[in-house]
Amino acid sequence: MSGRGRHQGRRNNSKTLSSVARETVLSLPADSPVLKLFKSAANKLNERQDRHERLVKLSRDITIESKRIIFLLHTAITKESTEKVLKEANERLHKLINGPLSSIGLELENCPAYLHSRAVTAGFQEFIEARTLFSFMESKSIVTWVDVQKELTYVVNEEETDRTVVTMLPQVDYMLGLADLTGELMRRAINSISSGESEECFDSCQAVRVLYTGYLVESAMYALRVRGGEAPPTLLLVEKPEYDHHDASDDEGFFQSNKC
Repeated sequence: MSGRGRHQGRRNNSKTLSSVARETVLSLPADSPVLKLFKSAANKLNERQDRHERLVKLSRDITIESKRIIFLLHTAITKESTEKVLKEANERLHKLINGPLSSIGLELENCPAYLHSRAVTAGFQEFIEARTLFSFMESKSIVTWVDVQKELTYVVNEEETDRTVVTMLPQVDYMLGLADLTGELMRRAINSISSGESEECFDSCQAVRVLYTGYLVESAMYALRVRGGEAPPTLLLVEKPEYDHHDASDDEGFFQSNKC
């Protein structure tokens, strides 16, 4: 036989890894513990993937509705129209909280929330942007993370028993949504100038300044925490106040003189 024929026969007799695995699986009995283990792992992975897809859809719905609420809030140009717009935005925010956001809490009730954080982060950030803009226009203050987390806490009644379900809002998503708020405040300041509402412009400008200062402090503290070990030890020492600098020998002499 020629060399070419020998090599061709060798290739025909060789088996690939997939073919060996297929033959091994077919040879296993139906009640094999190994087969049950792999089937269980496959079911868990499929369930996780299905949950991920549902969360992505919920996040997309939250993002779309939050953008519409932001657009609605920007239509409040005059003081007369602001009250009507805030009322409608409040109703739509509550529907968002009691709808897709509560569904996220139910989906993640019995699994680690951070496992699917990438699936819902976009929706959370856009919701925070709409929620904080609404609170600023309503009361000239920005709703805190603690207050938003309370709004995302639900009581579910099933079979005459109540249980608490929490849609966990990561603080990172709150901070990122708060950072996006600055752009909406700038847009509101420009719109208020065009409508002659100069007071609203100054309020928005001051809010942006406060946020900018807060993020600067946060960045500085982060650098100190992460790279503080590289700084000279004397730079991190806290000086004692002036009233704490006293001579202990005076007290000792005083007490000694009383004893004599």
